[in-house]
Amino acid sequence: MRLRVLRLTPFFHHDCVDRWPAEFDAVGGMQVQILRLSRQLARRGVRQEVLTVGFPGLPRVREDSPGLVVRITRAPMPRLRSELTGLVGLNLAWFLGAMAECARRRRSRRPDLIQVHADGQLWALLAGPIASALLRRPYSLVLHCSRLGVYQPMSRYDQWQHRFVAAVERWALRRADGVCALTARTADVVRAALRPHAVRVDVVPDSVDPEPPVDAGVPVAERLRAAGLPADAKVVGYVGRVAHEKGWAHFVELAARLAADPPAEPVVFLVVGDGPQRPRMEERVAAAGLSDRFVFTGFLPNHEVPLTMSGIDVLVMPSVHEELGGSAIEAMVLGVPVVAYGVGGLRDTVGTVAPELLVPPQDVPALVRAVRDVLARGAEHRARVRAGRPWLEENFGDGVGVDRTVAHYRRVLAGRGGGGDLGPGVPGPGVPNPGALNPGVPGPGGAAPADPPDGGASAAGQRPPGSGP
Repeated sequence: MRLRVLRLTPFFHHDCVDRWPAEFDAVGGMQVQILRLSRQLARRGVRQEVLTVGFPGLPRVREDSPGLVVRITRAPMPRLRSELTGLVGLNLAWFLGAMAECARRRRSRRPDLIQVHADGQLWALLAGPIASALLRRPYSLVLHCSRLGVYQPMSRYDQWQHRFVAAVERWALRRADGVCALTARTADVVRAALRPHAVRVDVVPDSVDPEPPVDAGVPVAERLRAAGLPADAKVVGYVGRVAHEKGWAHFVELAARLAADPPAEPVVFLVVGDGPQRPRMEERVAAAGLSDRFVFTGFLPNHEVPLTMSGIDVLVMPSVHEELGGSAIEAMVLGVPVVAYGVGGLRDTVGTVAPELLVPPQDVPALVRAVRDVLARGAEHRARVRAGRPWLEENFGDGVGVDRTVAHYRRVLAGRGGGGDLGPGVPGPGVPNPGALNPGVPGPGGAAPADPPDGGASAAGQRPPGSGP
């Protein structure tokens, strides 16, 4: 019998469509990574069913690939807009639909293991313990963002509920049969926060395609020409969800400072992605008199992102918090320099490959100086990034995350005394758990990066934690 996993996540990338309604929260790195991992596991013979939120127009149930079924579970909800989650109550609607589906299969179609993907929002944290009780099966909790780290609340309501949700996270972690984190930093923080309760946290990083195809989509030069901009201009890029925690306001401020004192060559700004705060970003750009220098692509299918990203001269990541920063890894694999704030996992990724391009959090002048340096010495910076590619592939290549996930499943099921066949060729329960990254080990950029003044662990972010009902 092959292992059967029930995957619970409100965040999942549906690449069967080429349009994504922004009010249902535009796709981000977390969604893409969960899809990628699910497909890799399916190719290893792990049978999975995903319960996720979806949006109108998607089939209620579809077979994504052999052994991988995606089911939309969303309770009826009003269409009330939110700048944090796209729609008010979106995560609650998913939770209610997913728990109802779990209740329906209490006597049949029970999995061997439940795996929940959480980013610090309340409803995903509650889903694991409740689904486990309903189905009488072990559950594993994957922390794509932890409230126990250095996460910064995104609103007054979020600030008000922060301590409560952090307590729920502790409760969910203590009840879990297995825990995964994206970085060694977060794993250490979680273990420390749960003492004296002993919790094993396996580090399972995001993965990237080491040879991403760059033949799909519209080249950046064509996008610039279509917007009436010089096709040979230097391109400063922002790739990801247009949301508060991604620091889009600092990107606009960066653009204004560069426009006020322009470099020798013309510079334009490319925003790749969509999100609940895109209208506000466009308003801020217009108020700064920069509309004629900005190009917004809106939502792009994931397979078109590599071509667009490869046409950028420098990627800027001014994130408020960032668990790992998959966009930075993808850009550097393509040889694109990344300038970023030193938060979360960016301290390990950018800080290892190109530490000179990591600047203090919230320091826009330092961000501007680093971008100017890349624009002035692009060839030198690209060579430095290319030199770091072997390290990136070793830590984030296609097989790393899936191998560690299968080993994690083995450990969880061995601890419960059962489970399905995971197939050959993967580590067993006794293998050690190396971190995805060891911040103390020098990488291709030379000495290991020192922690920034905040000294905290990463605290994630593909999207803001839950906004409640």
